Amino acid sequence: MSLVLVHREPNKAPVPADVPVWRTCLREVLFFNDEGAAALVGQPIVERDAYQLLLEIICGLRSPMLGETQVMGQFKTFLGTLGQGHGPLRKTGQRLLSEARTVSERHLRQLGSRSYGSATRKRVAGCDHIALIGTGALAQELLKFLPDEGRPVDHWGRRTTPGAIGDHSAKLPPASSVMYRNLGAAEGAPLSMSSTALVIAAPVPSVLVDRVARRYPDLRMVVDLRAETDLGPLDVAAPIISLAELFAEIEAARRESVAHVEAAQADVVQFSREYELRDELRPFGWDDLCA
Repeated sequence: MSLVLVHREPNKAPVPADVPVWRTCLREVLFFNDEGAAALVGQPIVERDAYQLLLEIICGLRSPMLGETQVMGQFKTFLGTLGQGHGPLRKTGQRLLSEARTVSERHLRQLGSRSYGSATRKRVAGCDHIALIGTGALAQELLKFLPDEGRPVDHWGRRTTPGAIGDHSAKLPPASSVMYRNLGAAEGAPLSMSSTALVIAAPVPSVLVDRVARRYPDLRMVVDLRAETDLGPLDVAAPIISLAELFAEIEAARRESVAHVEAAQADVVQFSREYELRDELRPFGWDDLCA
């Protein structure tokens, strides 16, 4: 079987009938039996180049968050949808998964947190409840990371419509438990007795943050991502992790990740080369050893 694919942005054009397509939020990959058919819908990528591209994607080397494993699970799910007529593709896919796991275990598990979302999630991992202040771009990015395994998140903002998460709700992780709360009504009875982390992702005055903090008697930490310095000091007993601290952690992880990513890329190139040579190692079968 020749590996022929077209790699493009998702939903760019209709997909021909009977063409397997693997979709993620960033891309779609169409698999073909020959270059001619692939050329009708895009630029064909074949054999070694196709294998290398897929391996990079599955390993998370083409993801905004380097080394993330979600895409590997998505590819495994895709293989499970293939019908009986796509046995060779399924076999190649299993090989890709096996080698992607090898690359990840060797090099990518050691990567640290390289975004505000992942770094914040790491810091609040021990808390059972999250209170997030802010509804802008940073807050929406954090919402992708904070509701781990259905962990409840109180999402505080200035809108007046309870329960409104906006147009970003469809991007929340599965089984997310996010409750929108109005900052204009911050004072009141306790909202949760569970261990809570408060994350500030908007330039909200500290006096208003303090009102939110008092709603959580078991406040374990505050992650303060405000860049402004004129918002006043916080009046909380919990430890405060500043934006500068989190940024330093992210930068250190980025610098350290360079060597790991280069080593992973070298393995990907080697595995792709071995795939290219799969039919050339013993072109005459085992009999040629005794010739």
